[in-house]
Amino acid sequence: MLHLLDVHWQLRFYLHRTKEIRKTDQLFVSFAHSQLGESVAMIILARWLTYYISFVYKKLNLPLLKSLKAYSTRSMATSTVFQARVSMDDICVAATWLNPHTFIIHYKVDLFSRGTATYSSTILRNILP
Repeated sequence: MLHLLDVHWQLRFYLHRTKEIRKTDQLFVSFAHSQLGESVAMIILARWLTYYISFVYKKLNLPLLKSLKAYSTRSMATSTVFQARVSMDDICVAATWLNPHTFIIHYKVDLFSRGTATYSSTILRNILP
């Protein structure tokens, strides 16, 4: 079951499963009959992302975020690697920011607050045997 958490394995599996219908070099393709194999619009990807984040919160009986947007995942991702002590230069390069000011002003969130620690512990308890 751990392979289900392996992003690399999941990506290879997805690419293999979509190989025959793929009409674009974009990662995500549509399975809708009228657009089979075509690239998925960004607004649809954002809808999927927010739907599944909400789904996980509900499944774990956690309070939903006040203003959940697909774009808020960028704050969470960059703040997570910042808290893990990845260099600010590496974060700026990966996020295509010219300097740390953008991160500090617009994206940095405190991930280790008491509520977040409870949230993280709950997730780990529910996904690990």
